[in-house]
Amino acid sequence: MMNEKSALLYAKLNPFNCLLYRTRRFIHWSLNQVRNPYVACSFGKDSSVMLHLILEIKPDIQIKMLGKSETFLIDDYDEVIKWYETNFKCKVERITYKGWLEGGTKKGIANNMQAENNDSFFVGIRQEESVARRITLLKNGKFYKMKDGKIRISPMSIWTVNDIAAYMVSRKLPILKAYQREGFEARTTTNIPSKYPHEAIARLKDADIAAYNKLVNMFPDAKYFT
Repeated sequence: MMNEKSALLYAKLNPFNCLLYRTRRFIHWSLNQVRNPYVACSFGKDSSVMLHLILEIKPDIQIKMLGKSETFLIDDYDEVIKWYETNFKCKVERITYKGWLEGGTKKGIANNMQAENNDSFFVGIRQEESVARRITLLKNGKFYKMKDGKIRISPMSIWTVNDIAAYMVSRKLPILKAYQREGFEARTTTNIPSKYPHEAIARLKDADIAAYNKLVNMFPDAKYFT
């Protein structure tokens, strides 16, 4: 796990700064190829770094965050979003839909995220995260026209977790509590996953009992997973 001192040293290395230069150039190029893009941001480490890079170039870009009813209970997303809105004078559009805890489904998510006249969107996916993402990025590239005609732009595709940590620490970006507890290798989520709810809810109970109690008040059945 990379600590603060290591991240600051890493941020001075030529390979990191070359990656940063290429990423900024790609973002500039991408913005010149599309008409009305938005940033799809979950405010996890990858999309937060991507958002910061884009806002430095285009501070008026539209930002959308997709979440569920429990999103702002399971981590300090509110604080991280507030930092970006304050420092960049931007506005994050929060799109909320019902999760499995309240009987919702994923139907309509794409329509919610792309209801406006956007022809493209930036997303912070990386090859290193999973086999599936590595395959799709290697197959389709960083600038990909999807079946619905929208352009998916993935500027973070070849970044590693060390690159992400170096950028966040050296730029003093706000970091979700989950990364502070578990390190930058941790995977965060904006919802309680239906696949492993016991682990997620138990983690929340240990980390923030007040947030856990609010979750149980909102969704009484959640207590049966702990």
